[in-house]
Amino acid sequence: MINFISCMQMVHPILDQSFFLDNTHMMRLKEEFKIEPWTFEQHVGEAVIIPSGCPYQIRNPKCCVHVELEFVSPENVSECIQLIDEVRLLPEDHKAKVEKLEVKRLALYSMSTAIKEIRELTCKT
Repeated sequence: MINFISCMQMVHPILDQSFFLDNTHMMRLKEEFKIEPWTFEQHVGEAVIIPSGCPYQIRNPKCCVHVELEFVSPENVSECIQLIDEVRLLPEDHKAKVEKLEVKRLALYSMSTAIKEIRELTCKT
C-alpha cells in the first residue's frame, strides 16, 4: 500500500508513524465513519492497557520515559504472524523492521514449553 502525504512517500500508514491525527481528523473519523476516538491524559504512576488490534497514537507534551510491554496471547498468534509478514514487505531501512516481534519463535517456544509440562504431568501419574 503506498500513500502520499505532503510529497513524502508513506509505505505503511500505521507502521510509518509519519503523521499525527489532530482534532479535525478525529472529528472526521466520527462524522464520516462513526469511529469515536478516545483522548485522555495519563499521569505519573498510571498504566494504560490497549486491547489487541486497536490503533493508537501517543503525544508526549513533555520529555518522558515510555515503557511498553507487548503480550501475544495464543488466540492472536495468527494475526501477529500476518503483521510480521506485512513488516517484512517494508523497505530494509524502515524502523518497523527493527521493532518487529519474533512471533514465530515465541509460538514455537510456547508450544515446546506446553509439551514439556504435559510430559511432566503425565509421567507423574
